[in-house]
Amino acid sequence: MTGTSNRSFPKAGLAFVGPALATGVAYIDPGNVATNLTGGARFGYALIWVIVFANIGAWLVQYLSAKLAIASGKSMAELLGSAIKKRWLRLLYWLQAEAMILATELAEIVGGAIALHLLFGLNPIFGAVIVGAAAFLILSLARQEKVGIFIAVVVGLMAVTIIGFVSSLFTSQIDAAALALGLVPQISERDELFLALGILGATIMPHAIYVHSALTAERFGKAKDDEKRRLLKWTRLDVSVAMGIAGIANIGILLVGAVTVAGDVEEVTIDSAVAHISEFHGQIFGTMFAIGLLASSLASSAVGGYAGASVMSGLTNLKVSARVRRLISIVPSVLILALVPDSTAVLVISQIALAFGLPLALGPLVWLTGQSKLMGKYVNRLRTKLLAGLLLAILVGLNAWSLLPIA
Repeated sequence: MTGTSNRSFPKAGLAFVGPALATGVAYIDPGNVATNLTGGARFGYALIWVIVFANIGAWLVQYLSAKLAIASGKSMAELLGSAIKKRWLRLLYWLQAEAMILATELAEIVGGAIALHLLFGLNPIFGAVIVGAAAFLILSLARQEKVGIFIAVVVGLMAVTIIGFVSSLFTSQIDAAALALGLVPQISERDELFLALGILGATIMPHAIYVHSALTAERFGKAKDDEKRRLLKWTRLDVSVAMGIAGIANIGILLVGAVTVAGDVEEVTIDSAVAHISEFHGQIFGTMFAIGLLASSLASSAVGGYAGASVMSGLTNLKVSARVRRLISIVPSVLILALVPDSTAVLVISQIALAFGLPLALGPLVWLTGQSKLMGKYVNRLRTKLLAGLLLAILVGLNAWSLLPIA
C-alpha cells in the first residue's frame, strides 16, 4: 500500500500505525539485553536515566525519519544516494553504514544462538545458522505487496519479547527510592561511561533510521499532499507507542539485572542471568526470558536485513540476493561463537561501536529534514533543528569523552 486516497482518515491512520512499532523491535534486541543486564548487574539502578534519555532522543530521531519519507516520498538511503554526488564518497558512506548494520546483525544472530542453546541445548554455531535462516523467511515477507504482513509478524514477535523480558519482575522487589535516584544523570567511572554508550548505541540505532524511512516510503511514499499532515499526526502516535513500549521493556531488563543478577558482577552473561532468574523466580520465568530473547533475535534480525537491503539499493543502486546478505551476516556470527567464549561481551562491544557510528546516520537525517526544497512546508522548524542538533552534539560529546581518562 502506498497511499491513502481511497481511505477515510481513521482507517488511513490505523493502517499507518505499524512502521514505528516494527522498527521499535530494534530497541529491544539482544544488544539491548546484554547492555541493560550488564548495566543493572554492575551499577544497579544508576543507568536508568540513560535509557530515559535514549528513548526521548529515539522518539525525535524516529519521527524525523518517518517525516522525511512522508514529505519526500523516498527513503533516507535513496535521498542520500542522490545527494552525495561523488561516487567514492557515496561508496565510503555506504561501507560505514553496512558496517553498522553488520554489527547490529551480529548481535542479533549471536543473541538468538544463545537463546536456542538455553532453550534446547543446541550448539550455538548451529543455532546461529537456524536464526539466520528463520530471519530470512520473515524478511521474505518484506515485499511491497506483503509489507503489512512483515510488519504484523515483527510486531507480534515484539509482544512475545516484552512479555518474556519483564515477566520475572512481577515476583521481584523493586527499590522505589533507588529507582528514582537512577533518573538523576550520573557517571562516576570509565566502565559506567562505556556501558552508557552501549545503551545509547543499542537504543538509538543507526539502522533503525534507515528502516523507518524505508518502511514508511514503501507504504506511503505516494501519499497526496493533503494527506501528509494527517499522516504525520498518526506517525507521532505510532512513534510514541513504540518508544513507550521499548522504554518500559529496557528499564525492565535493567531492573532484572539490578535485582536478580546484582552481586554476580565478575562475569555478567545472558546465560548466568537466565540461571539467576530461574533460581530466584522459578524455571518458568527463566524459560520465558529465553523465549523473549529468541523472539527479539528473529524480529530484529529480519529488520536488520531489511535495513541492509534498503541502504545498498539506495546508495549504490545494487541489489544483492537476500540469501547472499544472510550468508554475509551469518559467517561473522559463527566465527565469533566459535572463537570467543564470552558472547555477551561481544554483544556489549557491538553496541558501543554503534554509538560511535550513530552520528554518521543522525547527521544526514538532521540535514535532509532541514532542507526546504526537499521537505517543503514540512521542513524542520527552528525548535526541531535546535533539539536535533543538541542531541547530535551530546552523542558526539559522549563519544569523545569516552576516549579521555576520567579522573
